[in-house]
Amino acid sequence: MRDDLQYLDAVVTQLMLIPQGEKLAKALINNQNFIDWVTPQQVENVTQIQIKTGYGPQNLEGEPIDTDFYTYLKQVINPQIRNGIITDGSNQNDYDDRKIRWSGGDMAGYWQREEQSLILEVGPTTYPRYHQDCSRSKLEALKLMLKGLQTAQDPFVYFARALAVTVIPITAQGTVYIGERAGHIDRPGLLNFVAGLATFNQQIEQINFYQDAQRELNEEARIDLRLDESNTRLIGMAGDPFTSETDLVFVVNTNIDENHFNCDHWSEHLNFVRLSNKTEVENLLYEGILPGKKDKKEVVYASGFGLKYLIDDHF
Repeated sequence: MRDDLQYLDAVVTQLMLIPQGEKLAKALINNQNFIDWVTPQQVENVTQIQIKTGYGPQNLEGEPIDTDFYTYLKQVINPQIRNGIITDGSNQNDYDDRKIRWSGGDMAGYWQREEQSLILEVGPTTYPRYHQDCSRSKLEALKLMLKGLQTAQDPFVYFARALAVTVIPITAQGTVYIGERAGHIDRPGLLNFVAGLATFNQQIEQINFYQDAQRELNEEARIDLRLDESNTRLIGMAGDPFTSETDLVFVVNTNIDENHFNCDHWSEHLNFVRLSNKTEVENLLYEGILPGKKDKKEVVYASGFGLKYLIDDHF
């Protein structure tokens, strides 16, 4: 505990010296579940997401390397594919270990609003690097943040900072359902809406977060719906202050009846639980208590951001 406080103090001191550092410092001090990098108000009426090339994560050990998007692909990721360390999904049944990283900016990655478009800067990373981020203790995460601040004035320069999507499906009755993650996937036992890592493509114009959201909604909640501006709203970007993971969060009016969720078998959730009013959502966000339950549950960071949105803007 003493080491945790020592490194937390050192990280906070460094953060206070750089733009937007105070926001992350506050999240770390308060041990916040999520940080709202981009708020619902900042992306109101956004209907498109555009991509520009950025940078991959820096070497965890050894000399610094060139992390430019295509250089990192050529010199880091492609050799790992050739050597069988990771796979790119090109062979049948292979998983694509290539992932998308949010890069640029100061504390937050680079983003810009232009009329109805959100512009993001992204770089390449890999699932193993993402998994390392998720597996570190908070002490180890703080040590790595401090290293990044001291070498590059960037607490996440050594993190994968993988981008994902989270989807909040709204039923025809206006209720929402959140589920407990199954044991065979990342973050088992935690409560989450529908979510998954974004799909990498080295042709950046082919990266499509709306398609990723549509796919996750179909795979995890068995809702086959074409997402467009008539039924889908981007409500912001939320991150985990300690792991660097960041999700684009969407709300989707599905027009699906509540009975759809009365099923015992889901691909990535043990079950789904109904949230029907502001009090139930507040109890879950602030107390970790589901309707009709007594045991506390932990909520995944982006779903916590989504719950806050439901309190403020839906119920």
